[in-house]
Amino acid sequence: MTAAARVRRARLLAPVLVALAVTGCSSGQSAPPPAPAPPPAVVAIPTPEPSQVAELQLPIADYMLTPRQSAELKWLNTKKVAICMKQYGFDLPITPAPVVSASDSLLFRRYGLTDPVSVSTWGYHLPKRDTATPRATLSPAENALLLGRDAAGKPLTSSNGQAVPAGGCQGKVNADLGSLQPGGQSPGGGASLLAGQTKADSFSRSMADPRVKEVFGRWSECMRAAGFSAPNPVEAGADLPSVKAPEPDAAEIRMAQTDVECKGRTNLVGVWFAVEADYQKAAIAQQPQAFAALKVERDAQAARLAQQIAALPGG
Repeated sequence: MTAAARVRRARLLAPVLVALAVTGCSSGQSAPPPAPAPPPAVVAIPTPEPSQVAELQLPIADYMLTPRQSAELKWLNTKKVAICMKQYGFDLPITPAPVVSASDSLLFRRYGLTDPVSVSTWGYHLPKRDTATPRATLSPAENALLLGRDAAGKPLTSSNGQAVPAGGCQGKVNADLGSLQPGGQSPGGGASLLAGQTKADSFSRSMADPRVKEVFGRWSECMRAAGFSAPNPVEAGADLPSVKAPEPDAAEIRMAQTDVECKGRTNLVGVWFAVEADYQKAAIAQQPQAFAALKVERDAQAARLAQQIAALPGG
């Protein structure tokens, strides 16, 4: 073969060799799967005022205790502990009835700060509850009875001449109220796990959704125009030195107020809520039988809760 012929043959083979090389490199690496398509936008975007945010209801709320019932469950736990402690001669302060607070809502700070009245006092700090009974400072004897172990960590067997149940009063109450937890004696198992998974998944998916990212961008620009920098409402205020202090400072309060104002101007809460609701509706539609079982479980839990409260002394 002459030199000229070899050159012509090399030119003809070059594109083929390049193609084979590309194919060979990619054959061992599978292409990344495409991102799942967002669910259909079936939930209308609301434009809630700050006072109306707590009234919004995500689809998963139909399968959970209501804020009132959640407050009742926490109060019942505290009440039964106080009854147990009373049997040993110790009095613990407790509100006479359940107190529903903003934190009992599923949407409490789910989309960041939303209440202009609260942030004007607390900034990014969690507000302190004025209506709740002040937390009691327990004596060593009370603390030992509550937890069922002494200061050295050894199991407490008696208090004021009476036998102490395993785990103390709190352990006894936990056992008494085990049937009130989702899934009965196995909280977090079976259908009850579904609600938590759905909430977590819809939240993470909504944050990555283009519709939410777009409104995040407009919110961030609004914050930047006021002199504050934050990529999204979840991380807003996290870098402020005052957030680790007992009380917010003036700079924190100003940023928190701007945060809420920018949410209102961009309707961030309305958009984010609608997008997350879309994801939850899609998840529920994919597992109708599992969610039907979850609703039955929730109804049974609510019924047991009402029975336990009615059976309290003086109830």
